[in-house]
Amino acid sequence: MQYLRYARSLPCCCQFTSKLFFTAVATAPATCALSSLFGAGCAFIHSQQNNKMSDKACNPDYLAGTNSVAFVTVPDKDSAKKLALGLIERKLAACVNILGKIESIYMWEGKINEDQEYLMMIKTRTTRIAELSKFVGENHPYSVPEVISLPIEAGNLPYLKWIMQTVPEKVENKD
Repeated sequence: MQYLRYARSLPCCCQFTSKLFFTAVATAPATCALSSLFGAGCAFIHSQQNNKMSDKACNPDYLAGTNSVAFVTVPDKDSAKKLALGLIERKLAACVNILGKIESIYMWEGKINEDQEYLMMIKTRTTRIAELSKFVGENHPYSVPEVISLPIEAGNLPYLKWIMQTVPEKVENKD
């Protein structure tokens, strides 16, 4: 893993993930250790410095991946509202957006299906995804509900802090 020797010399402007993708932020210097790794690609990264959210990526007040967005599809708006209220009441989510009528095309029991569904976009702590998924599974009208999540790498710091304040850390059972 030759790239690792360069990682220690990278400024905070460059954030690597496990798949070697990186994000550059506004503090990127004109010359960078990335140029020895990515050549001309480094110039592209530094050209993205005007991204308004990019200065949040290396904020010491937020650890990338602390929060996540979970996606859940449901057959109707009433199911979405019921699940959303349950997640909020149990403090498993800070916010649930219900996006209306999407078209889903999927394979189920050997057949191609097309359905109109609603998409729930759920903001929560990453440590609470398992509980959120369990709650959805126990209260969803589908026998195999979709629950997928993606970590939030960066964003509006006050909003990210609000998610953390609203959804408490998972409390481990000491029994």
